[in-house]
Amino acid sequence: MSALRSQPLQPLNNGQLNARTNNVTPVKLGKWSKENVQTQHPEQKQQVKKKKEKLSALCKTPPSIVRTRNGRDYRRGNFLGEGGFARCFQMKDASGQIYAAKTVAKASIKNEKTKTKLLSEIKIHKSLKHPNIVNFIDCFEDDINVYILLEICPNQSLMELLKNRKRVTEPEVRLFMVQVVGAIKYLHSRRVIHRDLKLGNIFFDPDMNLKIGDFGLASVLPSSDAKKYTICGTPNYIAPEVLGGKNTGHSFEVDIWAIGIMMYALLVGKPPFQAKDVNVIYERIKKTEYYFPEDKPISDSAKYLIKDLLSLNPLNRPTIDEILTYDWFKGPFPDRTREVSLMDTPDGLDFISRAQSAMNFKSAKDMAGIYTPKNKNPIEILRSDLHSEQPKALLPQSLSPNDTKSKYQEVDPEQLGRPRRVNFNSHFSTTIKRLDQICFETYQNIRRLEHSKHGSSLDSLELPKCENPTLISKWVDYSNKYGFSYQLTNDDIGVLFNDENTLLKLYNSTKFLELIYHDEEGWTCIENSLSHPPVQAKRQLEIVDFFAKYMNSNLSKVSETGEKKEIVFLRRYSRTPDYIMFEMTNGNFQFNFKDHHKICISKSGLAITHISPNRLTQTHPLILVMQEGNFPKEPVPECMKKIAIIKEAIKKRAFKEA
Repeated sequence: MSALRSQPLQPLNNGQLNARTNNVTPVKLGKWSKENVQTQHPEQKQQVKKKKEKLSALCKTPPSIVRTRNGRDYRRGNFLGEGGFARCFQMKDASGQIYAAKTVAKASIKNEKTKTKLLSEIKIHKSLKHPNIVNFIDCFEDDINVYILLEICPNQSLMELLKNRKRVTEPEVRLFMVQVVGAIKYLHSRRVIHRDLKLGNIFFDPDMNLKIGDFGLASVLPSSDAKKYTICGTPNYIAPEVLGGKNTGHSFEVDIWAIGIMMYALLVGKPPFQAKDVNVIYERIKKTEYYFPEDKPISDSAKYLIKDLLSLNPLNRPTIDEILTYDWFKGPFPDRTREVSLMDTPDGLDFISRAQSAMNFKSAKDMAGIYTPKNKNPIEILRSDLHSEQPKALLPQSLSPNDTKSKYQEVDPEQLGRPRRVNFNSHFSTTIKRLDQICFETYQNIRRLEHSKHGSSLDSLELPKCENPTLISKWVDYSNKYGFSYQLTNDDIGVLFNDENTLLKLYNSTKFLELIYHDEEGWTCIENSLSHPPVQAKRQLEIVDFFAKYMNSNLSKVSETGEKKEIVFLRRYSRTPDYIMFEMTNGNFQFNFKDHHKICISKSGLAITHISPNRLTQTHPLILVMQEGNFPKEPVPECMKKIAIIKEAIKKRAFKEA
């Protein structure tokens, strides 16, 4: 057996995935909190003086398990970040695939215009499919939030890369620009303007390819020569024609401008018009007032391309097809982006041969769809897409890919076969959330009994009722792949999976239970029907059955006792060379010693049970065993030594958890 090893809650991912803390773009400028004042147009007379609460604060944390109507369920993971009106969380499906869920509070959708804007974002993003655009997975809602489920990009964004690196080499930026240009070419071919292109909205996927995300400000032009007039975007990236508002209007060229801003920022280290005062930024943009610092030299060919991209007149900027024809792209060109680039400059970038660079450039263009973009029809936003026939629902069916427009149901006792939240009794629901306190209380009671065993008579003590507890009868440790499986003396069979959630198959029942844990919410117990299990539970039930067959064929029961009195789960276990320790949701602690004697401490430390190698079970008040020095009916080898080991193990748990 290995050294002491417990099974802690495993987070879905340690990194900040798709995280853009305080960087989710507002829908429109000038209507947000104090920290977003810099996004207001300079001609606006009213300044926000009071700090308003972010609309993202209205987003309620999703439940631990989000059930959708079509049976596809997601387990909520880590909080990823928040912005002006949304919060992002990890979501994991039944196969273990992790996604990012952009969560928007329904309370922030205060009028039809805001609702239409959100539905437009969903409609646009759902319609996109490109290797350099964050993949849209699903959308669904409950009574509180709307969820937009997206491909997760675990290596953060270009913004984090620039913060870590300060400046990025020209060969790397060439590859970045090809991937961005490929995605924008695809968007424009479908008459979509992104309107919020910036380093913080371009993410690295697991293979370090760039993906454009956040379509909250995206818009579809009804025709190629149409214009938009809303003043929106992020100050450092706003094109001059956007600042003109209704007087000028804007079109696809705003994305070309943003490409120039990003290219400059990556090569120089900061955006070209950056200033502390947002009004100064706007004035510089209107005059295209920027310079290339001498202490941060870049190539003349790079300056030439940037100057053209940042032309004041939108019509003087290169088209999306013309950008990659500039001489700058003939320089050293890497075959791919490596993870080391997130923190340091990769080696050998300046020594890539001209022939190899040309091959890499062509390959990158092929992968980004430069030569053969998918000629899909332009996206159309129809009125029917933006209005629901059901007043209480926000997402119309046409925008809900998997028919998840209705809220998931976690508690639904009326429908046979639907999951419902289980509260067995007040003792269960309380104890299961306070296992750390049970450790402390049990240790304190054992310690108190030790001090009182010599000075008190049994008549003066309040003795617990000593029925035999429900015990773990068989177990298999397969945590290197699935988890820890066990069978109880009441013949219930459970698996404590490696994410610390548990599935318990009830003996001689058509039901099974899922015990789901989250740091902030504690425990939730969901009852399901075996005949209509949720999608993610089907595979887990197969694993339970696999373990059950193995244990019934190969293992002997610990004890013949155990009438079905209560629902009990294994919460946690630890193994040492001398024993294995089981901590149960009812507060009991079971110790299986290597000499095949088992001892269970129950009643918060007031009762003790012994199971002999030949499966005889006896339960007595712990104070009685302490005063006698052993069990009264059948002596236990090294009984007091075993009790001392148990006390010390529970003590470590109590003070470790405190």
